[in-house]
Amino acid sequence: MFDMRSLILLIFCGCLFLSCDDGDVLSVQLDFDQNLTRCGDSTSSNYILFDTREDPYESLALLFPNNAQAEAIFNPVNSGDIELMTINKSTVRFIYRTYTGDPNTYICQDIPESSVSVIQDYEAANGSVIFTSTFEDDDNDGVPNALEFVGDTDGDTIPNYKDNDDDGDNVPTINERPDPNGDGDLLDAQDTDDDGTPDYLDMDDDNDGTPTILEDEDNNGNLFDDLAVGASVARFLDNTVNDAYDVTATKPNVFTRTFKIIVILENIDLSILATDNFVLGTFENELVY
Repeated sequence: MFDMRSLILLIFCGCLFLSCDDGDVLSVQLDFDQNLTRCGDSTSSNYILFDTREDPYESLALLFPNNAQAEAIFNPVNSGDIELMTINKSTVRFIYRTYTGDPNTYICQDIPESSVSVIQDYEAANGSVIFTSTFEDDDNDGVPNALEFVGDTDGDTIPNYKDNDDDGDNVPTINERPDPNGDGDLLDAQDTDDDGTPDYLDMDDDNDGTPTILEDEDNNGNLFDDLAVGASVARFLDNTVNDAYDVTATKPNVFTRTFKIIVILENIDLSILATDNFVLGTFENELVY
């Protein structure tokens, strides 16, 4: 496997119409960081994943159509999903170029024509592209994902690792102090009623017989501003009051998914590069659900 950060391309003069003796070889060092950038969005006809560098100005670009397969790449159902494409110089294209100036000025124009400040232009005639899409669900609730992959405490069909309110009591998990010191060990999670069930998994935090969600006196979705007369703590944490109220306010569940898409090219023949396998790079993206 080739490491693109230190890949040396052997360019045979005969292929480039250079004035040199037969057998001479020109060595070009590519030092790409393998951090890919994307051109295009859900309304575009094509996507481009590319990597550039400045000294000298160079780019590696992969163009492919915006279709159901692209949707599966950028929004996979399962972490580790793999999609395959075949380079055909038409709908799926892989190009290496050098420029007189910054290629980032041109790269998002669906791989512009060579006349746009391009010095060298090489396009792969064939090859395969392997996209491996991985993600880590993060509901930003203060509980490490590894501890939440099993379970749906409140039975709302949203598993805990995607649920920012694991017990469904209208108090966000993170506000119930599941990890007060942030060390990833939940043994010190807040447990107001000392019943062995931490507040973030307890539907009746103060064990007063009234579900926490029903102690929202002003029905505004914020249980921390509901205090009994003379009390210093909110009703849902005060076991001396157990009034229940008609509650209709609920908070939407929101979580962020961070994607990493690893792109590997196989059996590439670029005239200046022939290799059976190398990593083009990794594209990272976030979507809010």
